[in-house]
Amino acid sequence: MKIILTGGGTLGSVSPLIAVWQALKNKTADNLEALFIGTYAGPEKEFLSRYPIIFKPILAGKLRRYFSLKNFLDPFLILLGCLQSLIIILKFKPKLIISAGSFAAVPVILIAKILNIKVLIHQLDLQASLSNRLVKNLADKITVTFKESLVNFPKNKTACVGAVLREEIKQTLPAAQENNVLILGGGTGALTLNQLIAEVIPLLPEEITVNHVTGKNKAIVVNGYANYNQCDLLAEDYYAKIAAAQLVVSRAGLGALTELAYLTKPTVIIPIASSQQEKNAEYFADRGAAVYLKQTKLSAEGLTGEIVGLLKEKTKLKHLSDKIHSIMEYEGAAKMAEIALKLLI
Repeated sequence: MKIILTGGGTLGSVSPLIAVWQALKNKTADNLEALFIGTYAGPEKEFLSRYPIIFKPILAGKLRRYFSLKNFLDPFLILLGCLQSLIIILKFKPKLIISAGSFAAVPVILIAKILNIKVLIHQLDLQASLSNRLVKNLADKITVTFKESLVNFPKNKTACVGAVLREEIKQTLPAAQENNVLILGGGTGALTLNQLIAEVIPLLPEEITVNHVTGKNKAIVVNGYANYNQCDLLAEDYYAKIAAAQLVVSRAGLGALTELAYLTKPTVIIPIASSQQEKNAEYFADRGAAVYLKQTKLSAEGLTGEIVGLLKEKTKLKHLSDKIHSIMEYEGAAKMAEIALKLLI
């Protein structure tokens, strides 16, 4: 059985696709061959190198909702991406395409439908992504993380499955260490957040240890703080680092938030301003599952105060831990695998 997984540009759409692949391998007795179509510049190639999955990059345009000279180039990139997708699909001959959003998936899905290949797409974030809205009528089945997202897609082919998590996370035991803080800038990095953290570090008490995932090529310089550790991408011990954290400061990509929820981590969310991440942050904050701070109104002193204050409030940390874990269900990978198998019949 051959399938194509497609997404990328960021790691948010990659991790759930790996989770579905793992669940499918478990259900098909390893009789599964997978190829991943992603981007040239994104972090997905490096991330996928630890799995036995073929990786092929394609050109991917982006439909921006603001003026940019790149908008004039993007239609040509999309056409070239379609041609590349056609060549890859004809050569690989998959029975199913599975996507979790991103613009890299759009040309792949367009070609798949022309060739009459089944398509399953997953909506990770609460608000429907533009890429998924573009292809929702081409998909044979659609899955979403939250029931609130069901209204954005055709009722007759959409199901709520909950969080879609890789197997590795289920082998991780929560083991929070006192005054241990983890900063997640995202797989592609969050330059604004990283720069803010650089200002925060000198203000923190020395007893607080900070582990900072900056994102690829987004390293920052922090001098004179012995308890500060920095890495650019998700390492093999990524889940162990999450488990060790007493408090996490993160962007509001739902891939990261679902992992933090599963591992019951008290979290401060700082979403990208004017993005769909703000909807994710509001959803968690409204249910008492995270602390939501707006980037545009945040100073180094303000974030330092939040971190120090929360670490002192053990009751608040316990409340956040309980609430974030209860915000969703965690069998999404198995449910998506069942849906995928039905499409393959």
